[in-house]
Amino acid sequence: MTVNSGYRRDIDGLRALAVLPVVFAHAGLPGFSGGFVGVDVFFVISGYLITGILVREIRQGRFSLADFYERRARRILPALFTVLSATTLASWLVLPPDLLEGYARSVLATVFFVSNFWFWRSSGDYFGASAEWEPLLHTWSLAVEEQFYVFFPLLLCLLARRSGWMLAVVALLSLVSLCASMWATQAQPFANYFLTPTRIWELGLGALLALGAVPRCGRRIVVEVVAAAGLLAIACSVVAYDSATPFPGLAALLPCGGAVALIWAGAQRPVFATRLLSLPVFVGVGLVSYSLYLWHWPVLVFARLIHGAAELPLLSALLAVVVAGGLAYASWRWVEGPFRRRGGRWGSRPAIVRAGSVAAVALVLVAVIINSGKGFPGRLPPELLAIYTEAVERTPRQERCMGRLPDEGLCRFGDTAADGLADVLIWGDSHAGAFLPGFDLWVRGRGQAGLAAVKSACPPLLGLVRADKGESHRCDLFNRQVMEFLEARDDLDTVILVARWAQAVEGTPAPGEGGDNAVLQRSADAGNDGLVAGDDHRETNAELVRGSLADTVRRIRATGRRVLIVKGVPEVGFSVPLAVINAEFIGTSLEHAPTRKEVERRNRRANHIIDTIAAELGADQVSPVPELCSSACRIEERGVPLYRDDDHLSAYGARMLVPGLLDLALLDSTSRG
Repeated sequence: MTVNSGYRRDIDGLRALAVLPVVFAHAGLPGFSGGFVGVDVFFVISGYLITGILVREIRQGRFSLADFYERRARRILPALFTVLSATTLASWLVLPPDLLEGYARSVLATVFFVSNFWFWRSSGDYFGASAEWEPLLHTWSLAVEEQFYVFFPLLLCLLARRSGWMLAVVALLSLVSLCASMWATQAQPFANYFLTPTRIWELGLGALLALGAVPRCGRRIVVEVVAAAGLLAIACSVVAYDSATPFPGLAALLPCGGAVALIWAGAQRPVFATRLLSLPVFVGVGLVSYSLYLWHWPVLVFARLIHGAAELPLLSALLAVVVAGGLAYASWRWVEGPFRRRGGRWGSRPAIVRAGSVAAVALVLVAVIINSGKGFPGRLPPELLAIYTEAVERTPRQERCMGRLPDEGLCRFGDTAADGLADVLIWGDSHAGAFLPGFDLWVRGRGQAGLAAVKSACPPLLGLVRADKGESHRCDLFNRQVMEFLEARDDLDTVILVARWAQAVEGTPAPGEGGDNAVLQRSADAGNDGLVAGDDHRETNAELVRGSLADTVRRIRATGRRVLIVKGVPEVGFSVPLAVINAEFIGTSLEHAPTRKEVERRNRRANHIIDTIAAELGADQVSPVPELCSSACRIEERGVPLYRDDDHLSAYGARMLVPGLLDLALLDSTSRG
C-alpha cells in the first residue's frame, strides 16, 4: 500500500490548473467553455491527499476523528464564513425581495453543507439561466466533499484491520458510483451533477491512487508520457466541453483521469509537466485556490446584477476576476492562514469550536430573519416593489396550469359554462404559459372558452424530447396525450401553437442570456435516436423541428381545425425586471434592448420553417416582433416591465400584447379566406 507524504509543489500547481478554468469559464472568457471540469480535478486532489493522511494516521495508530474534523474546520470554515458574511451584506444591499429570500435559504443550506441538495431542488440546473443569479451556487461542491468525509474516514477505520479489503472496497464503491453517474447522465442529469452518490467515484479515484492502486514506475519516458497525457486531457476537456456535454458520467473520466495521471507522475520523479506545475506562478495561485473559488462566483453574480445581464462584457468580466483575485489573496493571507496554524489566538480546539459556532449561529439567525421577513420588501419604495412583484410573479392560474395532462383536466379560460366544450386550445411550452393572462382576456372578449396545454421546455413538437432535461421530462408523452385529446374531441375549432422557436431551432440561449443548450432528440418510441434512416447523420435541432412541426400541424389540420402558429417573442438577453428595478434601486443604467434586426437574425431559421409549413399545410402564422420592436424592442411600458425575465412576457406584457396579436392574426386570416 502506498500513501502520499510530504509537501508537493506540483499538487498546488495542479490546484491552479483546476481553479483558473473554473473562474474563467464562469466569467464567460472565450476558450474556457468546459472550465467547470476544474471542480472534478479538485475532487481527485482532495481524495488523494486526505486518503493519504487518513491511512498514514490509521496505520500509525494515531488517527482521531476529532482531530480530522478539527483540521477540516480550520481548512474550510473561516474563509467560507467570511465569504458568507460579506455576500449576505451585499445581498441585503442589492437583491430584490424574492431573490434575497431565496438567498437566505441557500445560506442555511450552505452552513449545514447540504447546498447541493438545495440547488438541485431549487434551481435544477447548474447551467440554467436562473443559476446565474445565485450567489452561493458554487458551494454545492463543498457540500459534496463534506458529505463524503462524513462516512469515508469511518469506512477506512472499519477496514483498517483488513488491509487487503481497503483497496477492493474503495474500488467497488467508486465503480458503483461511476455506473450510477453514467445511468443518471440521461435519466436524471440535474441530480447527477449535484448529488454526492454520483460524485463519489471522482474522490474515489484520488483515494485509490493514494492506496497504491497504480503501481510505481521508474522509467522516465513512461512517466513523461503519462504526465503530458494528463495535462493534455485536462486542457482538452476545458476547451472542448461545454454546457451541452452530458456530465459528469463518462465525460468526467477525461479531466479526472488527467488529474490522476499528473498526481501519479509527480510521485514517481520530476518530469516536464510536474516541473511546469511547480513554477511559482502556479504554486501561488494554488495556495489561494480555495479562497479564489469561494470569492469568484459571488463577485461575478453581483457584477451581473449591476450590469443587468447574465453575460458580462469582456472588460467587466476581467475586472471581476481581478477583484476576486484580490479578495482571495486577502482571505488567504488574513483569514485562512491564521486559523489553520495551531498556536496563537485560534490555536486551540476550544477556540476554533467557539469561533465557528458563533459564526454559524449568527449566519443562521440572519438567514432565518431574512427568510421570515420574506426578503424585507420594505427596503424598496412601494411603487417600485409593486412594479417588480407584478413583473416577476406568475399568476396562480399559470402556476396551476403548467404541466397538466389532459386526463388531469386542462385549465379552462374565458367562458366557464358547465358543458365542458371550448373553442380554442393554446398549446406549447413556458412561452405559451406566459401568454395565459392575455389569452384569458382574449377569449373572454370574444365570449368564448379556451383550454391550455402548456409544459415548460416542451414546444408542441410530436415525437421529440428535450434530452438536456433528462428522460423523466417526457415532452413526447405530454405532446402525444394532447394530440390524442384533440383527436378524440369535436369542439376546439382553433389550435394556437406557441413556443420559444428560436431556442428550439438553434439549440443555444439568446446572446447575453447564459444558461444551457436545448438538445432535441427523437423519443425512444420514435426510434433512431435522432438519426436519419440509412445514414449516420444525426439530425440537427432545425431538422427535427422542421419534421416534427410539420407532422404536428398536419395531424391537427387532418381533424378539420384551424391552426395558428405564433412566432417567437423577442429574447432580450437580460432580466428585464432586475434591470428596471436596479436602475431605480441601486442606480445602474438600464441595459439596451436588442434591435429588431438582431431579433430577426436570431429567428431567421425558425421563422423560415414556420412560414414554409404554414404555406404548405394551410396554417396561419403571426409574429409579435412588429408589435414589440420598431428599430429597438420595447422591454417596458411607462416603467412597467413587459417581461418577467429575459424572454417570457410578464402578466402585464401578455395582457397588453396577446389579445391584439391574436385578433390581428385570425381576423386577417378570415379576410384572406
